[in-house]
Amino acid sequence: MKAKDMPDNHTGLPEWLSSRRYCTVKHLMRLFEVSRPTIDRWCRDNPAFPSKLKLGVPGRGNCSTRFIVAEVKSYLAAIEGTTGVLENET
Repeated sequence: MKAKDMPDNHTGLPEWLSSRRYCTVKHLMRLFEVSRPTIDRWCRDNPAFPSKLKLGVPGRGNCSTRFIVAEVKSYLAAIEGTTGVLENET
C-alpha cells in the first residue's frame, strides 16, 4: 500500500474503504494497485479471495458486481499475516 492509503484506524483497511459495507472492483483495483483482469483472475483462481456478489438481475443489463468489505478485510489480514507482502511496502 502507498503511504496515502495506509489505514488511520485499526481495521487494516484504508479510511476510504473501511466505512463501507460493499466495495466495487475499482475499489479493489485501488487497494491492491492492480488491473481489472488481475482482480478477475484472483476471483477465478484463488479460492481464498473474496467472492463476487452480483446485485440486480443478471442478463438484464442491471447487474452490479460488489464485494463484502468484511471479507476483503479478512483476506487482507490473512495475506499480511502469512506473507508480509503488504506490511513491508511503503
